[in-house]
Amino acid sequence: PLKSGIVRYGPVLISAGLTAVIGYLIYREVPDWRQSFRVMVQGSPSWLFAGLCFVTLHMLLRAKRWGVLLQRSKQKISFKNLFSLTLVKYVVNIIPPRTGEVAASLILAKKENISASTVIAASVFERILDTVTVVVIMVVYLIFFGHRFAPDSESGKQIILAIQSYSIKIMIGMTVAMVIVVCLLRGRGWAHRLPVRIQKTAMHFVDGFHALQSGGATVQALALSIAIWLTITMQTWCLVQAYLKPFPLAGAVLLLGLTVVGVAIPTPAGAGGFQYFMSLGLVNFFGQHLSLLDPQSQAAGISNGCYITATIPVIIAGMAFLNTEGASLGRAARMSRQVQEANRYRAPELDL
Repeated sequence: PLKSGIVRYGPVLISAGLTAVIGYLIYREVPDWRQSFRVMVQGSPSWLFAGLCFVTLHMLLRAKRWGVLLQRSKQKISFKNLFSLTLVKYVVNIIPPRTGEVAASLILAKKENISASTVIAASVFERILDTVTVVVIMVVYLIFFGHRFAPDSESGKQIILAIQSYSIKIMIGMTVAMVIVVCLLRGRGWAHRLPVRIQKTAMHFVDGFHALQSGGATVQALALSIAIWLTITMQTWCLVQAYLKPFPLAGAVLLLGLTVVGVAIPTPAGAGGFQYFMSLGLVNFFGQHLSLLDPQSQAAGISNGCYITATIPVIIAGMAFLNTEGASLGRAARMSRQVQEANRYRAPELDL
């Protein structure tokens, strides 16, 4: 019972702990929360709306990419299902340990009569594409534009030079890793060296990846991944532009990289991590755009305004779509937990 309780509630407790720590760090850094709130509500409506339009485009592109990755399994998948379940992913990811990909994939697999292993593999492959694309964008940015926003100090310049050096090494490492992954997917001899239990799970997963392989699908998925992250960059720029005009477009790339790190922290919907890292970036790299009197409070207000505009509409829409599927947030989370505990990738009878 103790072990079962740790497995079930451990991620929630870790998430709550991280949320509390980040909340404390944010609270300690902000001198005047009233001023922060005043800044948050004074964003330009037209720029906030433009940012929201890019949020919508971002979700549409994600749904399109998911469909492209699954087209070998089924040519005509309902775009409505793809779009609605893309939003459902974000909603279920509110609950630790962020199993939205699994829950949404299981629902789509049942609705479209596709192998669940293939759908889950596509969702995981999307995460891989996102990681690779963000890293490539950030590495290119740091190599060619990093010096433009370096802090005005010798130590700051040295830090940027060190980051640029590590960026090149990361690119080389990622290239080697991608070659290894391709080799593993093409051959199966390595699987027989794994323990039997792990071997079964690994082969189910690899079978899902094999089902994704198609001549033009990978190229389309890569193109869509670039489009997705350029859209998110424009989304970030418009939202920050709502508060700081003029704000450099290249600066949005740096803020994008920082907020991705913040969202990766397993707090509910990335809350706290997003705000903390955006505020950190604004104060340390774009202080010239902030108030000299209280930059911390202003940065906190901007980061909160950007987070609310980019996240809350997606969660509301995702909750509505989840309700139309006849499922609740708790049921969707339980579904994905059951699949993870079963250690297999197949579509069970879903309690929806």
